[in-house]
Amino acid sequence: MPRVSKPAAERREEILDAAERLFAAKGVSATTTGDILDAVGIAKGTLYYHFTSKDAILSALIERTAAMIAERAAQAAASGLPAPRRFMAVIGAMRVKGDAAALIDGLHDAANTHFHLLSLVTTIRALTPILVGVVEDGIAEGSFTCSDPRTTIEILLTSGAMLVDEGIFTGEADQAPRRMAGVLLAAEALLSTAPGALTGPAAPASPEAEG
Repeated sequence: MPRVSKPAAERREEILDAAERLFAAKGVSATTTGDILDAVGIAKGTLYYHFTSKDAILSALIERTAAMIAERAAQAAASGLPAPRRFMAVIGAMRVKGDAAALIDGLHDAANTHFHLLSLVTTIRALTPILVGVVEDGIAEGSFTCSDPRTTIEILLTSGAMLVDEGIFTGEADQAPRRMAGVLLAAEALLSTAPGALTGPAAPASPEAEG
């Protein structure tokens, strides 16, 4: 059967889609570039035109997932709701499902530590400017008081990502809701917002974003 020529951007996404499915189903370590070639139906040279290695594919998937989360978060941040509500909507947008969630779970394996950390950092970097904007809006409307929004958001995102990450706190998934609630209490204190503004009924359970 002759190979089908496709635009570079379309082929790149096809490779990423196939790799994500394989990583989710077989695991990152067990998936080979040969598996990806077979799934997409392309020659090795075509794959290496887009990605130099399996690690490069995994890095691109991490970037793509973070961008997807950031896109949803930006939409949540752009609503006309008060800043505390938008803050919580952005936090809720960090959840992922399906193959993307399975891939993230696979990064918890010790062999994937580098990519696990990369996923956390990439997501934090993508979400920081979005939440900074929400906090700045909250300052303007009187919902928040904060002298350094960027540093505050970096502290909150990093602590939240680490504390609810089952790959870091192995076997402690039952503690994630308590820890997330604690991070939100800390957010209320650091943002000098009204008690319960972020910890009321709308508070998320445990949005394990990119890790």
